[in-house]
Amino acid sequence: MFDWIKLAVLLLQLANKIVSWVHDQGLIDEGRKEAIAESALAIAGKVRSRDQILEKVNAMSDDTVDAGLRGLEPG
Repeated sequence: MFDWIKLAVLLLQLANKIVSWVHDQGLIDEGRKEAIAESALAIAGKVRSRDQILEKVNAMSDDTVDAGLRGLEPG
């Protein structure tokens, strides 16, 4: 009788561990997706800034761009 009870308890513990593992894997996957989304938003912001700068530079005359670039110092 006790052997069956022990076996049932062991099976329930195993089932609990499996369910917990599956749940944890889902949380890990959600975390990965969230990190990817944050990175994608950061990249989109940088691309947007680049596009705004390019738009302003393209609107400038060649002489104005050259004068602005001459004022930059390396380093």
